[in-house]
Amino acid sequence: MYKNIEILDKEKLKGFKFDEVNTILVAKNIGLIPLGFSEIWTAAHDCPVIINSLDRGEFTAFTGITTELNIYNKENAYIPAFVRTYPFLSVDIKNEEGTFSSVISIDNNSKYVSKKKKENIFTKDKQLSENVNSKVETIRELNRQRDISRKIVQELKENDLLIKKDFKVKNNDIEKTFLEEFYIVDVKKLVNIEDSIIASWAKKGWMGIIDAHIKSLSNFPKVLSGK
Repeated sequence: MYKNIEILDKEKLKGFKFDEVNTILVAKNIGLIPLGFSEIWTAAHDCPVIINSLDRGEFTAFTGITTELNIYNKENAYIPAFVRTYPFLSVDIKNEEGTFSSVISIDNNSKYVSKKKKENIFTKDKQLSENVNSKVETIRELNRQRDISRKIVQELKENDLLIKKDFKVKNNDIEKTFLEEFYIVDVKKLVNIEDSIIASWAKKGWMGIIDAHIKSLSNFPKVLSGK
């Protein structure tokens, strides 16, 4: 999955259709899933919510290492919006000025997308079908929320509140790295930050997101147990 991503072009994809996909199957094949800020509290109950990088970093659900070691082997684990819109997604394209723009795309996976599938992508008058349009609106809202998450991470970075981590597990004196270079909030520094900054973040609703992220870090064993 996500191996043949193309811009959603109504001429190139004329007559193409798609099948709805088992979203749990999609989720099991990702392992790191970007989150909108409104999803962080819910996802934090099931898995670690980490910060994926310092370069346009955002909050990301760490959901699995393999399809067997995965939180989606248990019932009722939260499935993020990024997964629910499959095979449609947003791709960020960097222009010559170094700024990014989001483009609605499709994973043109022949298993789910072809002229022989069930649901139309475009109508006869070349408009998005009702189902696809609903998915695209979900993607656009997710993009808006991800942009806010990036702003939160950027301010955490500017205030030197992020710690680089690796997820390693030692077994029989052999240490194995399952996740390299992610970031978490430095709680010791956070409690000593200026009150005015905390007040500003609380007013924006950011402190709840940061708190959910911190509490979620106890969920790493859930990923390894696959339960």
